[in-house]
Amino acid sequence: MANSVMEISVNRAICLFSALLFLAFSQPSRADSVLIADDNFAKYFNQARPGDIFSIYPGRYRIKKQVVLEASGTKDLPIFVQPSGNGKVIIEVDSPVAFKIRGANWVFENIEFVGICDNHSRCEHALQIAGKADNTTVRKVKFVDFNAAIKGNGEIIDGRQYFPDNVLIEDNVIYNNTPRNTGNPVTPIDVVGGRNWVIRENFIADFAKGAGNKISYAAFLKGNSDHGLFERNLIICEWRHKGGARLGLSFGGGGVTNPNYCQGRSCKIEHYKGIIRGNIIMNCPNDVGIYLNNAASTEIINNTIINTAGIDVRFNGSFATIANNIIEGRIKDRDGGRFRQFGNVIVEDIKDIFPGADLYDLTPEDMDDLEEAAFGFEGRDFCTGKPLEDWVGAFSQPMACRIQDQLKQIGDER
Repeated sequence: MANSVMEISVNRAICLFSALLFLAFSQPSRADSVLIADDNFAKYFNQARPGDIFSIYPGRYRIKKQVVLEASGTKDLPIFVQPSGNGKVIIEVDSPVAFKIRGANWVFENIEFVGICDNHSRCEHALQIAGKADNTTVRKVKFVDFNAAIKGNGEIIDGRQYFPDNVLIEDNVIYNNTPRNTGNPVTPIDVVGGRNWVIRENFIADFAKGAGNKISYAAFLKGNSDHGLFERNLIICEWRHKGGARLGLSFGGGGVTNPNYCQGRSCKIEHYKGIIRGNIIMNCPNDVGIYLNNAASTEIINNTIINTAGIDVRFNGSFATIANNIIEGRIKDRDGGRFRQFGNVIVEDIKDIFPGADLYDLTPEDMDDLEEAAFGFEGRDFCTGKPLEDWVGAFSQPMACRIQDQLKQIGDER
């Protein structure tokens, strides 16, 4: 009898152990939490697995050689890179590229990258999102002193093109302390190819190009990319320093000529079905706030554009619907570009609407001036992100936030 009881107990134990093994191997492999406390990032990232959380100990680090991130997470188990606690993580970069992301589903959060190159042509990108790096997220990251802090581009692998799709660039701060003394492209968010990029709620300022043609952009999507979204960004072309031809947001930028760099190996259209809505674009006195270069089926809705030349819609491939914006300047079709407009408030002097605009106070003198929005165009409120249909410009009235407060916070953190 005792032997039978023992045999039953052993069998139950075996069954329980087998069940636990089955559960263990039938569940997705979850994550290690990996603490990083030294500069050898490659050592850690080369071992990355889906769901890993790389927690960087607060402090100052330095990168002198590009680190390539080849591993991929999954949609359910992305790979995170973030501080380990409440302290600040500052990564100084003395390299053309800090991290080149080639795998999918990486998330970078709450880190600060600072370019420290004496030669400005050397510090190109803090993050290069390339090839198969779909579903990359960059959130609450600060970038200082790079030519193109965030770079997106395709790669040709075994003769086939791959471009990163479904990338989210959200709630970041990007600026340069001085004009970049380089002839290389200067565009804080520089994206060539790719689908469904969302660039939302970022602060981008002071991105001057000090050599070469001295033309720079805050951000562009080009290279036959499509379905991009610029939403609720604050762009100040001239914030702490002046000079050069600084443009705001663009679909098309300066264009692409090499078909190997363009999605589908066609550069005829630079961007298709892009949306620019709910943005504030200020102080680009030497050029336009929005520039379309062969940008087909573009929507420009509920933006506030101050102290710029306005909007350019350029070349035969460009067609734009422009509705419910406040524009100091004009809307101009160039070289065959076409647009239709509804409900825009276009003025020569923005002080007629915002008397305190020079001090970043966008409180309207008379709210009634902004209540004549054209029907049927859904914008987004700059402050809350809620749908905006009844007002012209980037704000519902009364405003739920003040950009002076945002600028003070950024200035205090410098």
